[in-house]
Amino acid sequence: MSLEEVRDYSVIAYCIAGTAAFVLIVFFTIVIGVLSTMTVNRTRRLLKTNVQPTLESVRQTSESVRGTVEFVSDYAVMPVIRTYATVAGAREFIAVLSRLGRLRKGS
Repeated sequence: MSLEEVRDYSVIAYCIAGTAAFVLIVFFTIVIGVLSTMTVNRTRRLLKTNVQPTLESVRQTSESVRGTVEFVSDYAVMPVIRTYATVAGAREFIAVLSRLGRLRKGS
C-alpha cells in the first residue's frame, strides 16, 4: 500500500466520520428543541392551572386583611388615640393652670 492510497483512505474516513457527526448533531439538536418546547408548554399549563388560582387566593386574602386592618384602625385604635390625646391635653391644661396659679400667688 502506497502513501497516496493511505492518504485517500484517510480522507474518505474523515469525510464519512464528519458526515456522521453532522447528522448526529442535527438529530440531537432537533430532539433537544422538541423536548424544550414540550417542557415549556407543560410549565405554562402547570402555571395556569396551579399558580394562577393560588395568586388569586393570595390577592383575596390580602384584600380581606386590608379590610380587617381598616376596621380595627377605625373602631379600636383611633378611639384609644383620641382618648389618650384628650387625656394628655387635659393634663397639659391642668399643668398650665397650676403654673398660672403659682405665678399669681408669687406676685
